[in-house]
Amino acid sequence: MAQRLQTVERGNHIIAIYPSKAEKFNEAFAFLKEGLQRNEVVVITTTDLPKNEIRARMRSEWEVDVGELESRGDIIIRTTEELYFPDGIPNIQRTMALWSTLVENCLSKGKRGMRVFGDMAAFFRNGFTKELFDYETSLEQRFNFPAIGICGYDSRDINNNMTSEQIRELKQHHNPVWMEDY
Repeated sequence: MAQRLQTVERGNHIIAIYPSKAEKFNEAFAFLKEGLQRNEVVVITTTDLPKNEIRARMRSEWEVDVGELESRGDIIIRTTEELYFPDGIPNIQRTMALWSTLVENCLSKGKRGMRVFGDMAAFFRNGFTKELFDYETSLEQRFNFPAIGICGYDSRDINNNMTSEQIRELKQHHNPVWMEDY
């Protein structure tokens, strides 16, 4: 996994499938730490790891003042629900507008861009498989703005909720595709 992170470049819209939460979060934290070191705003959205645990792990592994970096907007920690469906239901236009505003804010603060790890598990848990699929397929393979995103999926969610046709379509809207078994 560490090797594939070295190939990441600006504009990448990555799909990654993880067999375990440990692998998912190990990669997420390595990916985001690199972004912080490169003067990018880093964003993590997940419901699978409490915010206090995320902060504690960042403090411990990255040796940074997470509170200070959050107050400056250099680190953004949100649940998947807070970011993608704050009103209880996903809305593609609202989410796209949010990403646009976040990127503009990053650049206005002198940042090189934004790096996002989006954990998609909460979409499945909340019954929003179709909305997630619609959102993902509305995005391009490569972002035309200074951001790098990993859309993180649990393998069981893909196996239990997606058809082979949907998986093929998801692959067409991401680059690179980190889905070895699909």
